[in-house]
Amino acid sequence: MKFLQLTSMVAVLLSVGLVAAGCNKDTEAAPDGSTRPTPSVSSRATGVTRVETAVVRPSAAELVIQLPGEVEASRDANLASSLGGFIEKVNVEAGDTVEKGQVLALVDTTSHQVRRNQAKVELDTAKLELDRAKKLGDALPAAQLDAAQARYDAARAAYLAADLQVARSVISAPFSGTVARCDAEVGEVASPGMPLIRVVQLDPVKVTVSLSDRDVINVKKGMKASVTTDARIDVIHGEVSHVRPAADLNTRAFTAEIKLENADDNLRPGMIANVQIQTEGQGDKQLVIPQDWLVTKPSQLGVFLNDGGVARWRTVEAGSVVRNQVVILKGLSAGDELVIKGHRELADGDSLIVARKGICCQEGRVVFDGAPSLTPKAGKSNGSKPSENGPNHAADETETAKSIPKR
Repeated sequence: MKFLQLTSMVAVLLSVGLVAAGCNKDTEAAPDGSTRPTPSVSSRATGVTRVETAVVRPSAAELVIQLPGEVEASRDANLASSLGGFIEKVNVEAGDTVEKGQVLALVDTTSHQVRRNQAKVELDTAKLELDRAKKLGDALPAAQLDAAQARYDAARAAYLAADLQVARSVISAPFSGTVARCDAEVGEVASPGMPLIRVVQLDPVKVTVSLSDRDVINVKKGMKASVTTDARIDVIHGEVSHVRPAADLNTRAFTAEIKLENADDNLRPGMIANVQIQTEGQGDKQLVIPQDWLVTKPSQLGVFLNDGGVARWRTVEAGSVVRNQVVILKGLSAGDELVIKGHRELADGDSLIVARKGICCQEGRVVFDGAPSLTPKAGKSNGSKPSENGPNHAADETETAKSIPKR
């Protein structure tokens, strides 16, 4: 009998526990000790999806790539003598301004001039013999005339070679510019091909930047660029003068060059520059949004719009992509309200509750109305301040919006 009473008591207790659990499964403790509804696993259960939206506006902001660069001379030549010999004369030093064709140094020209003079005498002798043979005409055997012609041709070739050696012993400026370095000293022996004098052209100069695979497709010759350096407080304007078609084998980066005027000579090779290249827009107003707001479907690219609390699918045509910003060419109009969070779980016609609404301005940055974000920050509560666009169900529905299963 006691055993039956004990069994009945256990059954009653279990029944009470199950009822209590069933009553509490839809509530959870709040910070103030009260209870509130526990969020469901998916907002699909209620037929409504909580989202964040942004109204798009045309912007005059230009899509700009910002990169570090290095100032380089527009022309840079390391000059050397192709002949070995004593350095006889040096006419310049570092910092001197030179003109195209100006003689900068002489390397062993005396010995080469002697050889050229000797070759000139031999050439003159051969020419006299040839002229004498031609005057004799038919009275001279053809073999002798041919021999005189051959001697003349050989003497002429020897003279041209000697004259070329003299020319190579003279180091002259290939263009007008500035002597950046002079390593030549009178009396030293120069080896063939050893750099002696470096001449650079500093007006204009060029700034080189390295472009990634993502950036190089958007940078074209003729695009406007602005450059700043620590040496100058003003902004220097130029344009892209060259984009190398192949990547550097070591860095795997592409190189672009920006041409800049440098009449005041304040830009020097080796300076670090901050470069901004305008890749799109030329100042015209256009719709630019973050690439993450786009939704890709089979053979379609589009966005979801909030149409009075209903999700509407809109296909778009995208233009240039710079970093994470994309130009929308067709499909969007100023004032359209895009779904920017929760958009990847939507279908056309879904009901929406806007948890937070903002305005899309320069380069895709959004200014919100002050309501809490659907994405909570670590260690912080989303708060309970209501949104101007609808009720705020507090932080518990944040996880609901994030956990909506994809279709």
